[in-house]
Amino acid sequence: MGTLSAPGVLGAAVTTYVTAADVMKLLGCRHNKAYEVIRDINKTAARDGNICVKGKANKYLFSEKAGIPIDVINAVIESNKVKGV
Repeated sequence: MGTLSAPGVLGAAVTTYVTAADVMKLLGCRHNKAYEVIRDINKTAARDGNICVKGKANKYLFSEKAGIPIDVINAVIESNKVKGV
């Protein structure tokens, strides 16, 4: 049986944030440093008037600050979802 599709269905929701597990994998750092990076990004986002979620950071801001292409970040997010991290 193939995948089901219906008119107007766009697909799975896109994750727009990175977690500490994602940051750890992308930067090769430890848990504490990952949260420090997230806090720094959220501080910048809050200063610009954006909504921040504790323990998560906007993946686009992270991409910009870390200099990592968004495609690489998306791949890591998906791999962590599959692993259940």
